[in-house]
Amino acid sequence: MVFRTIIGSMILGVLFTANAQYKLSQHPRIFINPESLPGLVVKAEGSGLTADDYVMIKKEADEFVRRKSFRKINSVWHRPTDMLCTALAYLVERAHGNAEANKYARAIVAVWGDGSILSRSGSGHFGSFAIAYDWIYDAMTAAERKRFGDKLGEWLFWYTNTPEIVLRYGDWLYNQTWGPAHLNTPNTRDGITGKLFVALALKGAGTVHENACSRFLDSWYQRIPADCIPRFDRMGGVWSESMGHGVYGPVRVIPWAFEAWRTTTGLDWFQLGTSTTFLKEMNAWAVHLSLPFDHSTAYIDDNSGGLLENYWNMTGPILGARYADPVANEISRRFDRGTWPRDWFSIPWIRFIAYDPSMEPKTPGQAGWPTARLFTGAGHVYMRSDWDDPNATWAFFGAGPWYANHSRDDEGHFLIARKGWLVLRGGGMGHNDDDYYAGGSLVYNIVTIFDSTEVFRRLTPGANRLAEGGTKNERDGGIIRHVYGHPHDMVIERGTMVAFEHENDYTYAAADLTEAYRSNKVREVTRQFVYLRGRREFFVIFDRVDATNPNFPKHWFLHIPSEPSVRGTETERTPGHVYSSADARFVTWLSDSAGSPYEMRSAGKARAFLKTVLPRGAVVTRRGGEGHDLWGHPDEPTAQYNHAGKRSNRPPVVPWRLEVQAPRGQTRDYFLHVLEIGEEQDTAMSAITLLEPDSGTVGVRIVDPYGKPVEVYFARLGPLDFELQSGITSVSSARRNENKKLELGLSYPNPVSSSASGAVIPFEVRGSERTITLKIFNTLGREVRTLVDERIPEGKHTVTWNGRDDSGLPVEPGVYFYVLKSGDGIRLAGKLLWPR
Repeated sequence: MVFRTIIGSMILGVLFTANAQYKLSQHPRIFINPESLPGLVVKAEGSGLTADDYVMIKKEADEFVRRKSFRKINSVWHRPTDMLCTALAYLVERAHGNAEANKYARAIVAVWGDGSILSRSGSGHFGSFAIAYDWIYDAMTAAERKRFGDKLGEWLFWYTNTPEIVLRYGDWLYNQTWGPAHLNTPNTRDGITGKLFVALALKGAGTVHENACSRFLDSWYQRIPADCIPRFDRMGGVWSESMGHGVYGPVRVIPWAFEAWRTTTGLDWFQLGTSTTFLKEMNAWAVHLSLPFDHSTAYIDDNSGGLLENYWNMTGPILGARYADPVANEISRRFDRGTWPRDWFSIPWIRFIAYDPSMEPKTPGQAGWPTARLFTGAGHVYMRSDWDDPNATWAFFGAGPWYANHSRDDEGHFLIARKGWLVLRGGGMGHNDDDYYAGGSLVYNIVTIFDSTEVFRRLTPGANRLAEGGTKNERDGGIIRHVYGHPHDMVIERGTMVAFEHENDYTYAAADLTEAYRSNKVREVTRQFVYLRGRREFFVIFDRVDATNPNFPKHWFLHIPSEPSVRGTETERTPGHVYSSADARFVTWLSDSAGSPYEMRSAGKARAFLKTVLPRGAVVTRRGGEGHDLWGHPDEPTAQYNHAGKRSNRPPVVPWRLEVQAPRGQTRDYFLHVLEIGEEQDTAMSAITLLEPDSGTVGVRIVDPYGKPVEVYFARLGPLDFELQSGITSVSSARRNENKKLELGLSYPNPVSSSASGAVIPFEVRGSERTITLKIFNTLGREVRTLVDERIPEGKHTVTWNGRDDSGLPVEPGVYFYVLKSGDGIRLAGKLLWPR
């Protein structure tokens, strides 16, 4: 595909490269170009959000001119914000007609001096230096441009030794490929964002690096659409290394890079890729990730739980403008500037530049976002009861491939929050490098199958790590550990989200987790997760676990932030810390902030109730309290101690866990749990009854305090699916056997080979003619196409979907679900992948 510039008449001077079809505008060009400068003057002169932002920017610039030095140029963890504010003030004041505007640019030139600070032997802030160089370009003499540019251009050879994108020991989905948000050397490999800024700033400036700039820009132009975007399409909106490593770099600097390319060349590469590619979905992911009760982001993978608005002040304005997304504007608007000069590095200069004040900010509720969403690339499902209520319920369930070396081993893990945390991960924010316990799988809410002969990698950090406070992670019966175990360009299938359905009163997701465990101990591990909304809310979690050896112990783990109590007879194993019950009727506990430092926006506390429905005869153990909050697996003798490391005291504070142990002696077990959410004053759980209408089906009947019955059924074998019945008094075996009168086959080919052949979906009607519907849904649970809606005679049938919606328009590439329903309530579902 050939991309051509759309800058048009705004370009006063045009530079051509020899090997690629793109054009560069005159300076300034990084984030700001001659066409956008008048709009910045309007923002600065006006009132409201961006005008107030500019007040802080100009104050910082005036202070820099007075001080004639950088505040923290030797701090590798902060951008030289004062320099950027000063360069930005030069552009705005000059465009405004301020006769003294040049003083801002000359102050920077004076501090740069002989240019050594810009070289590879200098402080290393090459990305920020490049932005400032571009912004004050026309205030420098030709000699200054060359002197500074000759030094700055050396960074194009950093790490790779060649001015091209080579992905040396990295990949597009690895944070160090793009570089950190402070745009300098720590945790930078290819560092392509900072290098892009350098190449854009220096191209045509008459430096010795003219050819190197061309080579890098050609590499960017050729490789981003051809190599990077397909990887972004597969990964989707959830950064492969979580919001933790993501916000440190890629979720900020990738939008910066694409925006700099757009303002320089007019090529809007934000629009490349599928509808679920990384940049298009990332704002939705970030917003879904944030919690109703305090706006912090959830502790998924290695995320540290910071406030979304603090993360998003440098990203949201760009996404809002490029995608006309009022929710991104809303999150951007919420950012608190802090106080100048103490919080000088938080001055929102990106927001001032990119924020679109003509677009009214909207909350997700005001924008009509659904209350659940599947992010197909990561296999993440986020769900909640309401968007704009701080007392709302929030939940996460995830299972997907391993994309990068910082990805954690947490397939099948889930979290639940309401008025604080109810279900969380094991406590502390241990780092993968020194806390192997936090980098294992026992801190997650998963099922373990314990094989005493299993060999795990990453069991014991080196002696130096242990001496510094690192922790071991003995055999824990959990998931295969891949952290730091493979090249950065690998994708390892380890968990697959095979079903997702969302309606106003429920959200359903199902995952096959078998590949996450070693095949010599497991034949099947699957988890189905049902969230039932209503006046009283419930989560039904059904796990099918089939081990290769009947003597492998199976445990179901749940980590909770407050001490639970058990209704039943308990045996004290360790005073104050460990209690076991063989007849637990239910377990209950209260919500807790888990050490969040942020303002609680919710009122009061929520209460959780948990009932183990299956397996029969399960032993429920509650373990925790100080000294027992990070315990090893109960079946591993060498791990019977607390794995507290140097970061274990950091949030989240999760001092308790529940262990549900299945009776030994059989290879196949079923874990069926109901978790109910009530209010702090509630004392009893709703009536929960096990249902087994036939040998192939298991379910639960729930009658809430208001007398509303709900029944949820799962198959013991075969494809993962569920059936929900509400407002009824009973379901007979005969009613359940109705499912056998309708069968849905697997679509083929899958993935679909081409739009010409389409997707063939087979189904069978048995016994007699029936009224059925066959519909296509996208990953948001929204209906795309009705293929069948009529009475169908007995027999085998096929329907071909041509990849078009009900309006006849072609759908975006990606994952779609096909759902077959009969008039009397039978429901079957499958999944297909529509190609590019």
